[in-house]
Amino acid sequence: MGDVLREQLEAALDAGEIQSAVWLVGCRETMVAHGAVGPAGFDTLYDLASLTKPLVTALLLALFIEQGRCAPDDHLGKWLPALRDSPYGHVTVAQAVTHTGGFPAWRPLYAMCATPDEVLPVIAQTPPIAKPGENVVYSDLGYIVLGRLLEHLAGQPLAILFGTHVAQPLGLTATRFCPPPEWRERAAPTEDGNAHERRMVEQLIAAENHPLVQARLRGYAGWRTQRLQGEVHDGNAYFLGGVAGHAGLFATAGEVWKLARVFLPGSPLLRPETCQWFSTNLTPGKAEARSFGWMLAGSPNATGVGLSPTAFGHLGFTGTSLWCDPQTERVYILLTNRTFPYRASLQDVRRAFHAAASRISG
Repeated sequence: MGDVLREQLEAALDAGEIQSAVWLVGCRETMVAHGAVGPAGFDTLYDLASLTKPLVTALLLALFIEQGRCAPDDHLGKWLPALRDSPYGHVTVAQAVTHTGGFPAWRPLYAMCATPDEVLPVIAQTPPIAKPGENVVYSDLGYIVLGRLLEHLAGQPLAILFGTHVAQPLGLTATRFCPPPEWRERAAPTEDGNAHERRMVEQLIAAENHPLVQARLRGYAGWRTQRLQGEVHDGNAYFLGGVAGHAGLFATAGEVWKLARVFLPGSPLLRPETCQWFSTNLTPGKAEARSFGWMLAGSPNATGVGLSPTAFGHLGFTGTSLWCDPQTERVYILLTNRTFPYRASLQDVRRAFHAAASRISG
């Protein structure tokens, strides 16, 4: 069956849908199948993009809740003064982590803020697109706020918190924010410059009704033109120094596997009752089934084909994906760089991968 996975991904490579891929199927103790296609190997670093949301932010929040530092029902305004009098002041931690806080999906904060210190005040002034708890609206902004919440609670930067509470206990040596320059050649490139986000900003300018906001967006001159390799692809994470609650983490497939096992039964870091949060639908009756930081396999757009109903997973814009199945205690990892040299859709590739990978025995 491992040959089937290789054939699928080589076909995607030949079609130009990906430039490289590393995959891994593993259980708690052993790797069942793994491989690579294109210019990549098992030591290749991938920009995990939004996998940062569950692997860093949701995980640290779960640990902090266990430690009594905060609670799921705490309002964000309780801890973050910049949000206290805003529409987001009464959004709960649980709502933010399940994307039901009403935060817009995205805004180019790098073009709207003079410094990173302005990020929370600018988000506070951004109109919500739904009432708290009303709808699931996948949001980078909500997780940027949660990253700042973690830093406020601990009085330490997010990268230090991840290293202390997660990477060091798990023995991770290649999983980190801001890889050093000497690691650059190990990293899969993600894009030549910022063409994609530049188009997103142009679309936002056309849709924006506020003249001052339009002027600020038009005046932004900080676009990157170099090949993005070993530096975070996401513009907001780059503006925040490469470290943010929504994006910025780099890792190899093998270390993503070690990290993913934290969310399964028998977790080395979390209590059994906490691990239940990741496979429980916390947004019943809404368009997407969301758990604590993850999408559930029952969601309409889920790519975890062939997995159990309690499986949970996440995607990254750069072409990364991770699914965990607590029923079989299996982990399914597919890391690609689909945005290089241009963005391709991987929905069919991901679904075919999981359909085949879920049938692997061992």
